[in-house]
Amino acid sequence: MPTVDVTMASRPLLKVGKYHLAALKQTAETKGLAIAFTPTVNALATAKTAREQAEDALIEPRATARFAEAGLEVVIHEIASQAHSSDRKAGGDLVFKAIFPNGLDAEIRPRGAAQLTASTALRGRLDSQPAAAPVKAQCLKDLDTAMAALGGALESRRMAEQALGLARAAEDGARETFVSSYDSNAGAIRQMFPRNHARQDLYFDQIRAGQSSGGDDNNGHDPAPPSPDPKKA
Repeated sequence: MPTVDVTMASRPLLKVGKYHLAALKQTAETKGLAIAFTPTVNALATAKTAREQAEDALIEPRATARFAEAGLEVVIHEIASQAHSSDRKAGGDLVFKAIFPNGLDAEIRPRGAAQLTASTALRGRLDSQPAAAPVKAQCLKDLDTAMAALGGALESRRMAEQALGLARAAEDGARETFVSSYDSNAGAIRQMFPRNHARQDLYFDQIRAGQSSGGDDNNGHDPAPPSPDPKKA
């Protein structure tokens, strides 16, 4: 009789669970267990699907956020280029240092929300430093656009990540309920047929969770059914 536990993925759990459910429906003694177990199997299948959908829903926000980060970096590099150009005309590095007091790398190294925070500070310097006025005139609008794009992308990604976290938690709960119900059914079947281990085994898939459908000891074929023995029933 195969065992299951909550560390197993939902797919193999559903595989053994669906077999178990189909087996319970085969005999009058166990049909009541089948009726009770059906919502548990359905709940796990639903939770698994919801988690997979949440994973898929996160893909586009992740990609959008990465491109928004890259777009903001392009604007920051352009600001640095304009600052160097102004400095070359005036001599020295006053403009660049006014905008990038910690160097360019400090502005483009951060990722995600940290990059947005760093860019907000950079914008403040670009807007307030008198030496940065020529660069501000050329780049402030592009910086605002890129920052807004990143801010929106990060919020969309955060919401998708939150939804995925909730979906995973729901699936974990459904998996725990499934394992508890499956174990309870195993105990009930042992009590129904206490001395007939072959009869007990009929209600549980011979393929261990995690194996392929043809990976059992019988090369994918069901084992021979037990000989009927009313005395052991």
